[in-house]
Amino acid sequence: MTKAAVQAFASEENRALWAWLGTMLLSALFIPAGGLGLAAVAGLYALLALPARTVADHFRRPALATLLTVAALGWMTATHFWSPYRNPDEVLKLALLTPFFILVPVAASRIGAANRRLAQAALILCVVFTLIFMLVEYFTTGDMTLGYKLAVEGYDASRTDLDIRVNTVLSRGATPAIMLAGIAVILLWTQSRLALKIIAAIAGLITVLVALGFGVHANAVALAAALILMVTARHWPAMTLRGLLAGLGLFVLTGPLFFAVLLSFFGPELSAAMPMSWEWRLEIWRFALERISEAPLAGHGFGAARVLDGTMQLRGYEIDLLPLHAHNAALTIWLETGFIGAGLCASVLFALARAVPAATRLHSRAMMMIVFAVTIWAVNVLFSYGIWQEWHHGALALSIAAAFIARPRT
Repeated sequence: MTKAAVQAFASEENRALWAWLGTMLLSALFIPAGGLGLAAVAGLYALLALPARTVADHFRRPALATLLTVAALGWMTATHFWSPYRNPDEVLKLALLTPFFILVPVAASRIGAANRRLAQAALILCVVFTLIFMLVEYFTTGDMTLGYKLAVEGYDASRTDLDIRVNTVLSRGATPAIMLAGIAVILLWTQSRLALKIIAAIAGLITVLVALGFGVHANAVALAAALILMVTARHWPAMTLRGLLAGLGLFVLTGPLFFAVLLSFFGPELSAAMPMSWEWRLEIWRFALERISEAPLAGHGFGAARVLDGTMQLRGYEIDLLPLHAHNAALTIWLETGFIGAGLCASVLFALARAVPAATRLHSRAMMMIVFAVTIWAVNVLFSYGIWQEWHHGALALSIAAAFIARPRT
């Protein structure tokens, strides 16, 4: 192999392409398994496809969003020093993995128009395999996942929580499956061939079933919200993406005020009339607000929600008032990193909103896809997942990368 051939193979674009093919293969395996491996997949992609020249050029004149992100990560890391949660694993993963996750869409955007068709094919194959697996699990109530837990993980078949464990794995895997499926559906639907439109419609229907299945509501709510904003983005792409990012920033900044007002409408009678899981969620938010009021400026420290104790009796059961996190991104950020952390996170989102280019620079279809993926992620971290969990950070990074790859050839 000549020196020129080696240089061509090792170029940013070619490394990004071949690494993407491997990434989609691994994603097709890890998403049905619950998605936890997506953090490693995204980090590996960033390493293999590292756009060193692009990064070096950027840091000669770093953008405001970059500087604010560094400040936010620095503050969150610093809060660990006064946190009652002494295990540093979570804060180290946030500080060390976040730069890699940011590099994932940067690297993917380097894949040129000539190579994007192959990268798009890999994305579609990943989504097709994932949706077929999830569809089978939907109709068999998770038989394959249950079999794996019994045969490989050694679970006892007499355990009463097996169904819950299976649904936890599948509902968690459903989130990145929906994110990537939405992007693939948009890509296929916008093609001229009728067969591809039919495949898009079938994939869309399966995605709806996946969102409705496995015993959770967050994915269904997230899909509904994402579809609404996606339609809006079709007409006003840049405005919708800016509004989404700015709205998330405003929500993070004003989270305690928003929940204080919201909870004032839920008296004992109204709360008791709700499903227990919803009433439990209200009690978690009330408890989180109390803890925020104890350290409003700097917070209790990163990871503190894992060890701050609180229980109560609810409908004859003793419940944990802070099960690992506040089940809302804004409240968790405030509780652990205070007003300073919330202000920095909001500032990053505001800066990103300001930096969104016009549709003439980033195609409107790509903006629709990014809006879809970010909405799915945002709804889930606002109502379900802990904000610091690295697996869904990796899923978001891969989904935004997929949007860049799925954009039209220009």
